Amino acid sequence: MSGTINQELINSQFPTLKDMTYLNNASTGIPPKSTIDAMKEYLDNKIRAIGSFQETLALLKSTREHLANLLGGHYKQYGFVPNTSEGINAFGHGISYPEGSNIVICDLEFPANYVPWQNISKLYDVELRVVKSVNGAVPIERFAEKIDKHTRVVSVSQVQFASGYRIDLSGLAKIVHESNAFLVSDIIQAAGCVDTDLVLSDVDFAAAQSAKWLIGPIGSGFVYIKEEILEQVKPRYLGWWGVKNLWEFHYHERELMPDATRFIVGSPAMAAYVGFHESLRVLLSIPGETREHAAISIADYLRKRLEEESIPFYDFPEKNRSAIVSCAPHGADDLQKDLHKDGIHCSVRNGRLRVSPHFYNSFDDIDRLIEKLETGGD
Repeated sequence: MSGTINQELINSQFPTLKDMTYLNNASTGIPPKSTIDAMKEYLDNKIRAIGSFQETLALLKSTREHLANLLGGHYKQYGFVPNTSEGINAFGHGISYPEGSNIVICDLEFPANYVPWQNISKLYDVELRVVKSVNGAVPIERFAEKIDKHTRVVSVSQVQFASGYRIDLSGLAKIVHESNAFLVSDIIQAAGCVDTDLVLSDVDFAAAQSAKWLIGPIGSGFVYIKEEILEQVKPRYLGWWGVKNLWEFHYHERELMPDATRFIVGSPAMAAYVGFHESLRVLLSIPGETREHAAISIADYLRKRLEEESIPFYDFPEKNRSAIVSCAPHGADDLQKDLHKDGIHCSVRNGRLRVSPHFYNSFDDIDRLIEKLETGGD
Protein backbone atom coordinates (compact mmCIF):
# COMPACT_ATOMS: atom_id res chain seq x y z
CA MET A 1 0.00 0.00 0.00
CA SER A 2 1.34 3.42 -0.95
CA GLY A 3 2.27 5.86 1.77
CA THR A 4 1.59 9.56 1.88
CA ILE A 5 3.78 12.51 0.94
CA ASN A 6 5.26 14.45 3.83
CA GLN A 7 3.64 17.88 3.64
CA GLU A 8 6.53 19.39 5.56
CA LEU A 9 8.86 18.24 2.79
CA ILE A 10 6.68 19.90 0.17
CA ASN A 11 6.38 23.15 2.14
CA SER A 12 10.13 23.39 2.72
CA GLN A 13 11.40 22.20 -0.65
CA PHE A 14 8.76 23.77 -2.91
CA PRO A 15 7.80 27.06 -1.23
CA THR A 16 6.73 28.79 -4.47
CA LEU A 17 3.83 26.35 -4.90
CA LYS A 18 1.85 28.29 -2.30
CA ASP A 19 1.85 31.27 -4.68
CA MET A 20 0.58 29.50 -7.80
CA THR A 21 -1.29 26.47 -9.11
CA TYR A 22 1.38 24.61 -11.02
CA LEU A 23 0.01 21.78 -13.17
CA ASN A 24 2.58 21.84 -15.96
CA ASN A 25 5.15 19.23 -14.95
CA ALA A 26 5.11 17.63 -18.40
CA SER A 27 6.76 20.86 -19.59
CA THR A 28 9.14 21.51 -16.70
CA GLY A 29 9.03 20.49 -13.07
CA ILE A 30 9.62 22.77 -10.10
CA PRO A 31 13.15 22.20 -8.70
CA PRO A 32 13.47 21.73 -4.93
CA LYS A 33 14.91 24.61 -2.92
CA SER A 34 17.90 22.45 -2.01
CA THR A 35 18.64 21.98 -5.72
CA ILE A 36 18.82 25.72 -6.27
CA ASP A 37 20.94 26.11 -3.12
CA ALA A 38 23.36 23.41 -4.28
CA MET A 39 23.79 25.09 -7.68
CA LYS A 40 24.34 28.48 -6.07
CA GLU A 41 26.93 26.99 -3.72
CA TYR A 42 28.72 25.34 -6.64
CA LEU A 43 28.89 28.61 -8.61
CA ASP A 44 29.94 30.54 -5.51
CA ASN A 45 32.73 28.02 -4.95
CA LYS A 46 33.86 28.42 -8.57
CA ILE A 47 34.57 32.13 -8.19
CA ARG A 48 36.63 31.29 -5.10
CA ALA A 49 38.53 28.44 -6.80
CA ILE A 50 37.08 25.93 -4.34
CA GLY A 51 36.67 22.35 -5.49
CA SER A 52 38.64 19.68 -7.32
CA PHE A 53 38.31 17.40 -10.33
CA GLN A 54 38.20 14.42 -7.97
CA GLU A 55 35.11 15.94 -6.34
CA THR A 56 33.56 16.41 -9.77
CA LEU A 57 34.11 12.75 -10.63
CA ALA A 58 32.73 11.66 -7.27
CA LEU A 59 29.55 13.71 -7.73
CA LEU A 60 28.97 12.32 -11.22
CA LYS A 61 29.43 8.76 -9.98
CA SER A 62 27.00 9.44 -7.14
CA THR A 63 24.49 10.84 -9.64
CA ARG A 64 24.72 7.63 -11.68
CA GLU A 65 24.19 5.61 -8.48
CA HIS A 66 21.09 7.69 -7.72
CA LEU A 67 19.77 7.00 -11.23
CA ALA A 68 20.28 3.27 -10.75
CA ASN A 69 18.44 3.42 -7.43
CA LEU A 70 15.59 5.34 -9.06
CA LEU A 71 15.28 3.49 -12.38
CA GLY A 72 16.92 0.09 -11.87
CA GLY A 73 20.11 -1.60 -12.93
CA HIS A 74 23.72 -0.76 -12.04
CA TYR A 75 25.25 2.70 -12.06
CA LYS A 76 27.65 1.61 -14.81
CA GLN A 77 24.65 1.33 -17.14
CA TYR A 78 24.10 5.09 -16.93
CA GLY A 79 25.97 7.81 -18.80
CA PHE A 80 25.45 11.51 -19.36
CA VAL A 81 24.24 13.43 -22.41
CA PRO A 82 22.90 17.01 -22.49
CA ASN A 83 19.35 16.02 -23.43
CA THR A 84 17.03 13.32 -24.76
CA SER A 85 17.73 14.13 -28.41
CA GLU A 86 21.47 13.59 -27.89
CA GLY A 87 20.76 10.27 -26.23
CA ILE A 88 18.49 9.01 -29.02
CA ASN A 89 21.06 10.07 -31.60
CA ALA A 90 23.89 8.37 -29.71
CA PHE A 91 22.14 5.03 -29.99
CA GLY A 92 20.64 5.53 -33.44
CA HIS A 93 23.98 6.36 -35.04
CA GLY A 94 25.87 3.84 -32.92
CA ILE A 95 24.41 0.65 -34.38
CA SER A 96 24.62 -0.91 -37.84
CA TYR A 97 21.76 -1.26 -40.31
CA PRO A 98 21.93 -4.32 -42.56
CA GLU A 99 20.40 -3.91 -45.99
CA GLY A 100 16.61 -4.00 -45.86
CA SER A 101 16.40 -2.85 -42.22
CA ASN A 102 13.47 -0.87 -40.85
CA ILE A 103 12.82 1.32 -37.81
CA VAL A 104 9.41 1.47 -36.12
CA ILE A 105 8.06 4.52 -34.28
CA CYS A 106 4.56 5.96 -33.77
CA ASP A 107 2.84 9.22 -34.65
CA LEU A 108 2.42 10.37 -31.04
CA GLU A 109 6.09 11.02 -30.37
CA PHE A 110 7.65 14.32 -29.34
CA PRO A 111 10.15 15.50 -32.01
CA ALA A 112 13.08 14.35 -29.85
CA ASN A 113 12.01 10.79 -30.61
CA TYR A 114 11.11 11.07 -34.25
CA VAL A 115 13.34 13.72 -35.87
CA PRO A 116 16.52 11.66 -35.15
CA TRP A 117 14.93 8.56 -36.70
CA GLN A 118 13.75 10.48 -39.76
CA ASN A 119 17.32 11.65 -40.25
CA ILE A 120 18.82 8.20 -39.63
CA SER A 121 16.36 6.69 -42.10
CA LYS A 122 17.63 9.01 -44.82
CA LEU A 123 21.33 8.77 -43.96
CA TYR A 124 21.47 4.97 -43.81
CA ASP A 125 18.73 4.15 -46.31
CA VAL A 126 16.53 2.50 -43.67
CA GLU A 127 12.76 2.21 -43.98
CA LEU A 128 10.89 4.21 -41.35
CA ARG A 129 7.57 2.68 -40.33
CA VAL A 130 5.10 4.85 -38.42
CA VAL A 131 2.40 3.25 -36.28
CA LYS A 132 -0.86 5.19 -36.41
CA SER A 133 -2.49 6.10 -33.11
CA VAL A 134 -6.20 6.09 -32.26
CA ASN A 135 -7.65 8.64 -29.82
CA GLY A 136 -4.27 9.37 -28.25
CA ALA A 137 -3.39 5.70 -27.75
CA VAL A 138 -1.04 3.32 -29.52
CA PRO A 139 -1.48 -0.24 -28.17
CA ILE A 140 1.42 -2.66 -28.51
CA GLU A 141 -0.66 -4.75 -30.90
CA ARG A 142 -0.37 -1.93 -33.42
CA PHE A 143 3.41 -2.03 -33.11
CA ALA A 144 3.32 -5.79 -33.63
CA GLU A 145 1.68 -5.23 -37.02
CA LYS A 146 4.68 -3.16 -38.18
CA ILE A 147 7.48 -5.28 -36.71
CA ASP A 148 9.07 -8.05 -38.76
CA LYS A 149 12.35 -9.95 -39.08
CA HIS A 150 13.97 -6.89 -40.70
CA THR A 151 13.10 -4.51 -37.87
CA ARG A 152 16.28 -3.11 -36.32
CA VAL A 153 14.86 -0.64 -33.78
CA VAL A 154 11.52 0.11 -32.17
CA SER A 155 11.57 3.46 -30.41
CA VAL A 156 8.71 4.67 -28.21
CA SER A 157 8.04 7.01 -25.31
CA GLN A 158 7.10 5.28 -22.08
CA VAL A 159 4.50 8.02 -21.61
CA GLN A 160 3.34 10.11 -24.55
CA PHE A 161 3.93 13.82 -24.03
CA ALA A 162 0.61 15.13 -25.39
CA SER A 163 -1.99 12.45 -24.69
CA GLY A 164 -0.46 10.91 -21.54
CA TYR A 165 -0.80 7.36 -22.91
CA ARG A 166 1.47 4.96 -21.01
CA ILE A 167 2.66 1.97 -22.97
CA ASP A 168 3.32 -1.52 -21.63
CA LEU A 169 7.10 -1.48 -22.10
CA SER A 170 7.72 -5.04 -20.96
CA GLY A 171 4.94 -6.34 -23.22
CA LEU A 172 6.35 -4.43 -26.17
CA ALA A 173 9.88 -5.61 -25.31
CA LYS A 174 8.77 -9.22 -25.69
CA ILE A 175 7.43 -8.55 -29.19
CA VAL A 176 10.50 -6.54 -30.19
CA HIS A 177 12.99 -9.12 -28.95
CA GLU A 178 11.18 -11.97 -30.69
CA SER A 179 12.31 -10.24 -33.90
CA ASN A 180 15.84 -9.67 -32.52
CA ALA A 181 15.35 -5.90 -32.65
CA PHE A 182 16.30 -3.23 -30.10
CA LEU A 183 13.74 -1.47 -27.90
CA VAL A 184 14.61 2.17 -27.31
CA SER A 185 12.53 4.37 -25.00
CA ASP A 186 12.26 8.08 -24.42
CA ILE A 187 11.46 8.08 -20.68
CA ILE A 188 11.40 11.83 -20.09
CA GLN A 189 7.65 11.87 -19.35
CA ALA A 190 7.91 8.95 -16.92
CA ALA A 191 11.19 9.10 -14.98
CA GLY A 192 10.62 10.65 -11.56
CA CYS A 193 6.86 10.08 -11.63
CA VAL A 194 6.22 6.54 -12.89
CA ASP A 195 7.76 3.92 -10.62
CA THR A 196 10.00 2.35 -13.28
CA ASP A 197 12.52 -0.48 -13.40
CA LEU A 198 14.25 -0.44 -16.78
CA VAL A 199 15.80 -3.85 -16.18
CA LEU A 200 12.46 -5.52 -15.45
CA SER A 201 10.95 -3.68 -18.42
CA ASP A 202 13.68 -5.25 -20.58
CA VAL A 203 14.43 -1.98 -22.39
CA ASP A 204 17.66 -2.00 -24.40
CA PHE A 205 18.33 1.73 -24.31
CA ALA A 206 16.63 4.72 -22.73
CA ALA A 207 17.21 8.46 -22.73
CA ALA A 208 15.86 11.47 -20.86
CA GLN A 209 16.83 14.68 -19.15
CA SER A 210 16.01 16.00 -15.72
CA ALA A 211 13.92 19.11 -16.30
CA LYS A 212 10.45 17.55 -16.14
CA TRP A 213 9.28 14.95 -13.61
CA LEU A 214 12.85 14.57 -12.32
CA ILE A 215 12.53 18.20 -11.09
CA GLY A 216 16.08 19.08 -12.11
CA PRO A 217 17.78 21.70 -14.30
CA ILE A 218 17.64 21.82 -18.09
CA GLY A 219 20.88 20.50 -19.60
CA SER A 220 21.40 17.47 -17.36
CA GLY A 221 20.42 14.45 -19.43
CA PHE A 222 21.31 10.78 -19.25
CA VAL A 223 21.15 7.45 -21.03
CA TYR A 224 20.65 3.88 -19.85
CA ILE A 225 21.89 0.84 -21.73
CA LYS A 226 21.36 -2.87 -21.20
CA GLU A 227 24.67 -4.49 -20.27
CA GLU A 228 24.32 -7.28 -22.85
CA ILE A 229 24.24 -4.88 -25.81
CA LEU A 230 26.91 -2.39 -24.75
CA GLU A 231 29.54 -3.67 -27.17
CA GLN A 232 27.06 -3.59 -30.06
CA VAL A 233 26.76 0.20 -29.83
CA LYS A 234 29.77 2.13 -31.17
CA PRO A 235 29.56 5.86 -30.41
CA ARG A 236 29.71 7.90 -33.61
CA TYR A 237 30.98 10.84 -31.58
CA LEU A 238 33.73 10.24 -29.04
CA GLY A 239 35.52 12.59 -26.66
CA TRP A 240 38.01 12.54 -23.84
CA TRP A 241 35.39 11.63 -21.25
CA GLY A 242 34.37 8.51 -23.12
CA VAL A 243 37.73 6.73 -23.11
CA LYS A 244 39.76 4.85 -20.53
CA ASN A 245 42.40 6.51 -18.35
CA LEU A 246 40.76 9.93 -18.22
CA TRP A 247 43.82 11.44 -16.53
CA GLU A 248 46.27 10.49 -19.27
CA PHE A 249 46.43 13.54 -21.53
CA HIS A 250 49.46 12.68 -23.71
CA TYR A 251 48.85 11.51 -27.26
CA HIS A 252 48.26 7.77 -27.61
CA GLU A 253 45.67 5.34 -28.97
CA ARG A 254 42.59 5.47 -26.77
CA GLU A 255 40.07 2.75 -25.86
CA LEU A 256 36.36 3.09 -25.16
CA MET A 257 35.18 3.15 -21.59
CA PRO A 258 33.75 -0.28 -20.70
CA ASP A 259 30.44 1.17 -19.48
CA ALA A 260 27.85 3.79 -20.38
CA THR A 261 30.27 6.66 -19.74
CA ARG A 262 31.46 6.05 -23.29
CA PHE A 263 28.50 8.21 -24.34
CA ILE A 264 29.87 11.26 -22.48
CA VAL A 265 31.52 13.23 -25.28
CA GLY A 266 32.96 16.17 -23.33
CA SER A 267 32.75 17.92 -19.98
CA PRO A 268 29.18 17.87 -18.62
CA ALA A 269 27.45 21.10 -17.62
CA MET A 270 28.47 20.74 -14.01
CA ALA A 271 26.19 23.36 -12.49
CA ALA A 272 23.23 21.48 -13.98
CA TYR A 273 24.46 18.10 -12.74
CA VAL A 274 25.09 19.46 -9.25
CA GLY A 275 21.43 20.42 -9.26
CA PHE A 276 20.34 17.11 -10.79
CA HIS A 277 22.21 15.21 -8.09
CA GLU A 278 20.28 17.06 -5.39
CA SER A 279 16.95 16.66 -7.19
CA LEU A 280 17.52 12.92 -7.35
CA ARG A 281 18.31 12.87 -3.64
CA VAL A 282 15.00 14.56 -2.88
CA LEU A 283 13.06 12.20 -5.15
CA LEU A 284 14.72 9.15 -3.59
CA SER A 285 13.63 10.33 -0.14
CA ILE A 286 10.10 9.39 -1.26
CA PRO A 287 9.40 5.75 -2.26
CA GLY A 288 8.73 5.42 -5.98
CA GLU A 289 5.36 3.78 -5.43
CA THR A 290 4.33 6.66 -3.18
CA ARG A 291 5.40 9.29 -5.71
CA GLU A 292 3.51 7.60 -8.52
CA HIS A 293 0.41 6.98 -6.41
CA ALA A 294 0.29 10.64 -5.33
CA ALA A 295 0.49 11.99 -8.88
CA ILE A 296 -1.88 9.44 -10.42
CA SER A 297 -4.45 9.97 -7.65
CA ILE A 298 -4.56 13.67 -8.41
CA ALA A 299 -4.78 13.00 -12.15
CA ASP A 300 -7.61 10.53 -11.55
CA TYR A 301 -9.42 13.12 -9.45
CA LEU A 302 -9.08 15.52 -12.39
CA ARG A 303 -10.57 12.90 -14.71
CA LYS A 304 -13.51 12.52 -12.34
CA ARG A 305 -14.10 16.28 -12.20
CA LEU A 306 -13.82 16.61 -16.00
CA GLU A 307 -16.42 13.87 -16.42
CA GLU A 308 -18.74 15.70 -14.02
CA GLU A 309 -18.37 18.86 -16.12
CA SER A 310 -18.83 16.95 -19.41
CA ILE A 311 -15.43 18.11 -20.65
CA PRO A 312 -13.98 15.49 -23.03
CA PHE A 313 -10.62 13.94 -22.15
CA TYR A 314 -8.52 10.97 -23.18
CA ASP A 315 -9.48 8.18 -20.79
CA PHE A 316 -7.32 5.09 -21.11
CA PRO A 317 -7.44 1.75 -19.29
CA GLU A 318 -5.91 2.02 -15.82
CA LYS A 319 -2.65 0.31 -16.84
CA ASN A 320 -2.18 2.91 -19.60
CA ARG A 321 -2.90 6.00 -17.51
CA SER A 322 -0.24 8.46 -16.43
CA ALA A 323 -0.24 11.77 -14.56
CA ILE A 324 -0.77 13.60 -17.86
CA VAL A 325 -4.40 14.40 -18.65
CA SER A 326 -5.29 15.73 -22.10
CA CYS A 327 -8.71 17.37 -22.20
CA ALA A 328 -10.70 19.40 -24.71
CA PRO A 329 -12.49 22.39 -23.17
CA HIS A 330 -13.77 24.99 -25.60
CA GLY A 331 -11.11 27.40 -26.88
CA ALA A 332 -8.11 25.69 -25.27
CA ASP A 333 -5.52 28.20 -26.51
CA ASP A 334 -7.28 31.29 -25.18
CA LEU A 335 -8.27 29.42 -22.04
CA GLN A 336 -4.67 28.48 -21.31
CA LYS A 337 -3.64 32.15 -21.56
CA ASP A 338 -6.42 33.20 -19.18
CA LEU A 339 -5.46 30.46 -16.73
CA HIS A 340 -1.85 31.65 -16.81
CA LYS A 341 -2.95 35.18 -15.91
CA ASP A 342 -4.67 33.70 -12.85
CA GLY A 343 -1.54 31.82 -11.81
CA ILE A 344 -2.74 28.43 -13.05
CA HIS A 345 -0.05 26.79 -15.17
CA CYS A 346 -0.98 24.23 -17.85
CA SER A 347 -0.04 23.73 -21.51
CA VAL A 348 -1.76 23.28 -24.84
CA ARG A 349 -0.59 20.37 -26.96
CA ASN A 350 -2.21 19.34 -30.24
CA GLY A 351 -5.09 21.70 -29.61
CA ARG A 352 -5.97 20.21 -26.21
CA LEU A 353 -5.36 21.46 -22.68
CA ARG A 354 -2.67 19.33 -21.05
CA VAL A 355 -2.73 19.12 -17.26
CA SER A 356 0.13 17.32 -15.52
CA PRO A 357 0.21 17.18 -11.69
CA HIS A 358 3.18 15.79 -9.77
CA PHE A 359 3.50 14.33 -6.28
CA TYR A 360 3.64 17.81 -4.73
CA ASN A 361 0.27 18.87 -6.12
CA SER A 362 -3.08 18.57 -4.33
CA PHE A 363 -6.78 18.02 -4.94
CA ASP A 364 -7.23 21.73 -4.17
CA ASP A 365 -5.14 22.54 -7.23
CA ILE A 366 -7.56 20.54 -9.38
CA ASP A 367 -10.60 22.17 -7.78
CA ARG A 368 -9.20 25.62 -8.59
CA LEU A 369 -8.56 24.59 -12.19
CA ILE A 370 -12.07 23.16 -12.58
CA GLU A 371 -13.60 26.30 -11.10
CA LYS A 372 -11.91 28.31 -13.84
CA LEU A 373 -12.93 25.82 -16.53
CA GLU A 374 -16.54 26.14 -15.38
CA THR A 375 -16.42 29.87 -16.06
CA GLY A 376 -14.41 29.60 -19.26
CA GLY A 377 -11.34 31.07 -17.58
CA ASP A 378 -13.11 34.29 -16.50
